[in-house]
Formats: sequence, C-alpha cells, structure tokens
Amino acid sequence: MCSQLTDRARDTRSGLPPSVDAARDLRTGPLAAPAVRADPGASFDMVFVSNTGRADRPFYDPSARYRTFALAEHFRRAGHRVAFLAQSRFEREPDAFAGARLVQFHRPSATEAMLRYVGRNRRRQVLVADYDDLVFDVAATPETPAVRDRGEDETRIARSLAANAEIGAMFGHCSVSTAPLAERAEQVLGQRPVIVHNALDPLYTGIARTLAREAARPEFDLGYFSGTASHNRDLALIAPQIAAYLDENPARRMLVFGPVSIPEPLRRHSDRIETRKVVSFYQMPVEIRRCRMVLGPLEDTTFARCKSGLKFFEAGALGVSVAATPIPDIDRFTSPLLHKCRRPKDWAAAFRAPDPDPAARTEAVERVLDTCRLDRQVAVWSNAFLES
Repeated sequence: MCSQLTDRARDTRSGLPPSVDAARDLRTGPLAAPAVRADPGASFDMVFVSNTGRADRPFYDPSARYRTFALAEHFRRAGHRVAFLAQSRFEREPDAFAGARLVQFHRPSATEAMLRYVGRNRRRQVLVADYDDLVFDVAATPETPAVRDRGEDETRIARSLAANAEIGAMFGHCSVSTAPLAERAEQVLGQRPVIVHNALDPLYTGIARTLAREAARPEFDLGYFSGTASHNRDLALIAPQIAAYLDENPARRMLVFGPVSIPEPLRRHSDRIETRKVVSFYQMPVEIRRCRMVLGPLEDTTFARCKSGLKFFEAGALGVSVAATPIPDIDRFTSPLLHKCRRPKDWAAAFRAPDPDPAARTEAVERVLDTCRLDRQVAVWSNAFLES
C-alpha cells in the first residue's frame, strides 16, 4: 500500500529476507559477483529488475514488491532459479544475466547500459517492460507528482518521460497494472500490453485471514494512508467533508499515515487526528484494521486514472470499508465494502453510511481475497510470457 517494506519471512541461514543484497538467487542464497562471472547467465531462469532507489533492498519498495518481488518469490517457491535486483545493480554486470530465459524490467530507465542490453538481447531473450504508473507519456508531464507536487522543472521531467518512452518502445513484450495504462502504452509505446493487475501475495492473504478471526474494534472512524507527500492535494480535496463529519461527531477520531500535510480545514480537529509515520508492509494490515473506513481520494487526472486499485483491495481483504475516487481499477469492483465517491456529497454520504452486517462483510472479504489472489495474475503473466 503506502509503506516502507521492512518485514519479511526470514531466511534461517542468514537472518535476512530471501532477496537481500543487490542480486540474489532466491533458491540457493546470495549471489556472489565472482560466481556470476565464472558462469555468465547460467545461474538464472528468470530475472526481475526494478528501477527503484532502494538499490540494496529493493523489496522495501512497495511498487517493486507488487510488480517484481511477488513474481520472483512465486517462481522461486516453484523451484526456478530466480534473481531479483534493482536496475542500478543490474547495470553493473548486465551480461551476467544474458543467459536467462526471461528478464522483466519494472519501469525501465533509458540509461546507456540499458539501451545497449535491450538492443542486443531483445531477440535472444523474452524481455518484458512492466509499468504500474504513467511514467512514459510526455503529455502527462504537468500531472506528474514531480511537477505538480514537488515543483520540479517541467522540461527536465518531460525529457525523462521521453527517454522512458524510447526504451519502452524497444521491448518485445510489455505488461501493465491497469486498463487505462494499457491504453496509454499502446498509443505511446506502440506496444500491445498484457494487463497483469496488482494482487495480494499469500503472506498478506494469510495475515488477512488471521485478523479476520478476531473481532474488529476500530479505534479510528476514518483512516488515510499515504506513502508519499505527493498526495497532499488528494487529501485536501475532501478535507471540508471530513471536517464537517468530525464537527457532527465529537467522539470520532481519524488516523493519518505517511508524509502528508494536514489540510487547513482539519487543523481545528488536530487533537482528534493521530499522525503516524510509515511502517512495514506486513504491519499495515494491523493499522488498517484500527480504522472503520479507509479513504482513497484522487484528483481527476490522466496520471491518477492509470493508478492501481490496491487502496480498495488491501483494506477490503481485511473487512474494512473504503470510500474512494472510482478510478477505473477501483471501479471494476462491486462490494458492500466499497463506496464510490464522485462528488462532495458522495463522500459525506459514505462517512455516514451504515457498516455491512457481519454475514455480508464476511462474504465481501472472501470475494476480494479470491478476486485478488496472486496466482490468478501469475497465470495471466505466465500465459503471456512463458507459454507463448
């Protein structure tokens, strides 16, 4: 969701997560660089590369977990020889991975090393460009968080997006997380992308089922979870409706997670709004369950419409109601746990809506867990890239 991902099932030999360090054979332990050079490319069946700033521990990046780490773990458990690493580490010795059957690049960046590798190997290997954000469309430059929220130079960001589009168009295969993103990839990159939705891995699903056995006792009426400060404008969109609701209900409280600013209309309720920093991914279900309802407002932009609907299914899997802007990847769901809010009055109504009865909640949770199972999306991915 919106967290730093620090906790993971531990490797009993090292005490570290299975994919620790720059590159690792997830089946046999850490990958030493000399061993790679001794037998170039023969160490792996599949390689998953993420363009993340968390070069030493890419599994801490929420996006990388959904798009690459989950797949790597699935195939590792199935007995394949798998590597998972950051693009910056991959570029140090790309030829070490030239013997792999498949290499998937999450949000590939157009560096010299990458352009050379893709150009040389795209007919020898299955090379997949994978996207979960609109990071290749120059037309969306003004809507990017870098420009809109951080005030970065628009020309520089446009050049970056153009470079991303250049390398994205070089790949022989493409996957994306949402239908709107597929449309943009087809138009901008000339690709015919496969939609592989974000999905809940078995560990998250197991936590959800464990928590479901316990009676929910929400401490907070409303919860807002933000991974970055780029969501300041989103929360501000519904601040007046939240403030009015808290005015009417002086005993109700709100939980705000992450580096987001509290909008001015809510500051008069600061004594009833608890702010917290991000925590580990697998602690997030516990925090979500502390809330009666999770909020997912988004501005109406092309960039936002391409985003994933994980805000709903991460909470819905826990039986927690969600009020959200119905971007397409959320609008595909129908659930008594989901309130689709298009106008200010929709948010006001959602805050005051009765909770589903226990039977309806249980049925809704099972539907979310089934629809968002990782193996469903692995099957789509495998059919497109391993069996074609």
